Amino acid sequence: MRTPERWADLLTIEPEFLELEKHIRSGAVQDYRQVPPAAFAWHGWDLVSQERISNMLLPFLRQQATRAAHAMPEIYPEHLAWLKASPLGDMQDWQRLPLLAKDDDPDLGLRGFRAKASRDPRLMRPRDTSTAMMAFGSGGSLGSYTPTFVTLDDRSREINAWRRGHAYHGLVPGDIALYTYNTTHKGGQWMQESLLAHGVEVCLRRPEEDPQRVLENIRHYRANVLFTVQQPYQALEQQTKAAGINLHSLLMVSLENPQYHGLLLPDRDGNRQVEFIFLGGFEVVPYARELMETYLPDTPCATLLGSSEAIPQAASTNPNLTPQGMCHYNNLHLLHAPHYIELLKPQGDAWVPVSKGEQGLLVYTSWARDGTIWLRYAPGDMATLLLGEGECPCGLRTPVISGVTRKQASEQSDLLVAGCAAG
Repeated sequence: MRTPERWADLLTIEPEFLELEKHIRSGAVQDYRQVPPAAFAWHGWDLVSQERISNMLLPFLRQQATRAAHAMPEIYPEHLAWLKASPLGDMQDWQRLPLLAKDDDPDLGLRGFRAKASRDPRLMRPRDTSTAMMAFGSGGSLGSYTPTFVTLDDRSREINAWRRGHAYHGLVPGDIALYTYNTTHKGGQWMQESLLAHGVEVCLRRPEEDPQRVLENIRHYRANVLFTVQQPYQALEQQTKAAGINLHSLLMVSLENPQYHGLLLPDRDGNRQVEFIFLGGFEVVPYARELMETYLPDTPCATLLGSSEAIPQAASTNPNLTPQGMCHYNNLHLLHAPHYIELLKPQGDAWVPVSKGEQGLLVYTSWARDGTIWLRYAPGDMATLLLGEGECPCGLRTPVISGVTRKQASEQSDLLVAGCAAG
């Protein structure tokens, strides 16, 4: 694991990033496919001003808007009409581009695409490429999913971007992660591969293995990192997901069996093998925090925000590495590449960034993707802008959002019980 003294290593803008920025500014790079997948692991994306990021991304946002209008016209009819009337010249034009929603939202004046996609899911596959793609469903935990199509290059871009989250969590080559997450979920697959790309050994949990076997595997494989789900308290009786393997079950078995002390729980000398815990889900729920603070107060915990449509979107940092930072637990730094993340509110005929302390819609655009183009897509998540750019003492310059929630309270509850947080 990374030590606090080595946190500063992550706060250096790579020369390669500056070279890429120069080529974009000169016009030599105007197509996102010219950006190598490895570039998305660079920390420069999180260390320069938001104005510089916007200027870097504008050519690619313009490119994807044009693609979306012509390659997915049934999904983006309003964008097609708008772009014909007014091309994207700057970020102010970008802010007037309509939002896309999964379902109709009369309160916000947004029209949804789910009904069209349910009738013909291949409408979500851009027509301008014949490259082989795989389709992942989003929203399946709530009973009605829509597909996101991705290519191998898209996978590589997201995997490299996820590595930045691993770096902020303190993982380094040579660490060993015991992994209990759902391996069939897109996030589960990407997480495994991003760990491998980061140089971390990965030990997967077989479906038949119970919490006791998982603890034994932590010992046998000498795992110092645990990737698991939190499964909120109200879901503990529903063991259909993750076969009951979650933070709660691993802690309870540890408490009941002293021979496992020294793995998750400290032994009588205060030693523990697991140095860091990653908890999946769009928030670390109160029950999980209670478990951490009661039984594992000295073990750092962090998470990363993502979805089947876009990985990653935001990440918290390891509290032991950034003790003065405000980016812990559910306070997350935005991660812009390969997606452009916005927190927006309506203003006249535009959707503009919220001010500090305001709640807004979490919106993302897949600016570096061959597959399904998400153009100012608002899936229904809300968040509050906690810190503006450069305000977090940890040293990362990207804004910090807090309190990610679903606009619909019923969806929030259902996702916590049946979604990724539960396995």
